[in-house]
Amino acid sequence: MKISAQEEYGLRCLLQLGRAEEEKGLTVKEIAQREGLSTAYVEKLLRGLGRGGLVHSVRGTKGGYLLSRHPREIHLNAVVRSLGKVETTGEICDRFPGHLNTCVHIDNCCIRSAWATLTDAIESFLEKTTLADLVGSEIKSRVLFAERMAQPKRGLTV
Repeated sequence: MKISAQEEYGLRCLLQLGRAEEEKGLTVKEIAQREGLSTAYVEKLLRGLGRGGLVHSVRGTKGGYLLSRHPREIHLNAVVRSLGKVETTGEICDRFPGHLNTCVHIDNCCIRSAWATLTDAIESFLEKTTLADLVGSEIKSRVLFAERMAQPKRGLTV
């Protein structure tokens, strides 16, 4: 999976809002300064996150941006959908057809099963992980993620 700069910085902006006082929020300028980004870029990211229903703005002299939901209710897959996307197996396979219009392995491909498994694991991780999981320390997050990934996936038998 390739994480775009837009997804990375958009998530960082959300984390800044998640760490801010819930009722106060942050201005675009404050977020930009904290992340070392331009205000124009932060505005663009927040517009995308707003269209995704993750943030909303408050007008006025004490205005700024706030999370639309509690950090426990914002999953990473919603962030990725707002700012980019995880490629499907079909999209991955469509990029590598060789010199033909379609892949010669379309009927029997061992690699496709690997991409499908990897894509499913990424989607599962993004669905399980919330903004609240990332607000704490890196060490806490690493332990949480290791535990989560060690759990067997329900409903999958081979």
